[in-house]
Amino acid sequence: MRLILIANIIICICAFIGFTYGMIKFFKPKKAVYAQMIALAVGCVAFGRLYQVVRLVTGGDMFNGFQLGVFGVIGSLLFLFSANFGAMDSLADDGSKKFIKYRIIAFAAPVAALILYTLFIFFTDLPRSVKVASALVTVFVMQASYFHLKHLIFPDVDFGVIKCLKPYNLLALIYTFLCLAEMIVIGLGNEIGILIAGVLIGAVQIGVVISVEKGMKKWIT
Repeated sequence: MRLILIANIIICICAFIGFTYGMIKFFKPKKAVYAQMIALAVGCVAFGRLYQVVRLVTGGDMFNGFQLGVFGVIGSLLFLFSANFGAMDSLADDGSKKFIKYRIIAFAAPVAALILYTLFIFFTDLPRSVKVASALVTVFVMQASYFHLKHLIFPDVDFGVIKCLKPYNLLALIYTFLCLAEMIVIGLGNEIGILIAGVLIGAVQIGVVISVEKGMKKWIT
């Protein structure tokens, strides 16, 4: 069994565990939509990886061209971005000048993501379809990582909502860059790197759900 298949099985199992746990804990009356969106992000990972496991088992290849499992990654990043964008971000940032330094510093995450894509994917001899798919993922990594870094460094506000969710935002930020790291090692055909990335991504899928649950409990109490 190839290491890339093992990596996807690990991620798939961990994501389904995290998704199931999130469904049980968060999808109840009067539960915060924020937590539900995190659970749905993990669900996107779970079903995306299930597709990739089936593709690999049936003889498909993840190294050449676009494959539908990428939508699982994009979907997860969209949910992570949507959860932080808007209402949650407005709880912390009122748009005043006193917080401008945090907005500027937070751009370090999307800039770093763009640099990694440019150096390790765009300026390589990878197929054009792989570059395009990776570019799509990178765009959503840039959007999600901006808010995760911003909320990670932002000073706390009333009710401690920002402080309570810092562990979650750290794990989610790590996940966004693990998505990039996985694309890079897949492009390089480095199966050991793919396995390491897979183990880390799998662990994060469980970690983000647990950290959100703990954070929301502290916020409410």
